[in-house]
Amino acid sequence: GHLAAAANHKWSQKAMRDTFYLSNVAPQVPHLNQNAWNNLEKYCRSLARKNKNVYVCTGPLFLPRMEADGKMYVKYQVIGKNNVAVPTHFFKVLILEKESGEIELRSYVMPNSPVDENIPLERFLVPIESIERASGLLFVPNILKRTNNLKAITAGNK
Repeated sequence: GHLAAAANHKWSQKAMRDTFYLSNVAPQVPHLNQNAWNNLEKYCRSLARKNKNVYVCTGPLFLPRMEADGKMYVKYQVIGKNNVAVPTHFFKVLILEKESGEIELRSYVMPNSPVDENIPLERFLVPIESIERASGLLFVPNILKRTNNLKAITAGNK
C-alpha cells in the first residue's frame, strides 16, 4: 500500500506518479488496503476540506505480541527474493490546524490484517506516545513549542 495515498496527489500527473516510488510503499494486506485503511484515507481527505491545514504522517510498525511462553516477541513475515519485511501494523498521525488556531492531534494504528470496515475509526485511535515509542519518531515536541493550544484526540475523549 501507498504511505502517502495517490488519491491525495491529484493536482498533477507528476505528483500522483511520484507516489508510486518504492520508498512510498510497504506490503499491506489487500483487504486492509481496500477497506478500513481506505476509509481512514478518505476521512483524512474530508478533514483537509474542513481545516486550515492538515498534516499527515503514515508509516509501518513492527509491534511485539505475546507468544505462548508468555513473552513478548517482534515477529513478522518477509516476502520475495529480497526478504522484504511485512509490517505487523500501520500508523497514521494527523495534525489538524483549525481556523481558530487550535491544533488537534489524532493518531491511529491498524493491524496489517483484514479489518472489518464497519468498525468505527475511533476504535483505532491510540495515544501519540505509543506510536512515537514504537516508531522512534517524535511528532509532538515541535508542535508544543509553537502553541499551547494542542488538543489530543484519543479513544474516549473526542
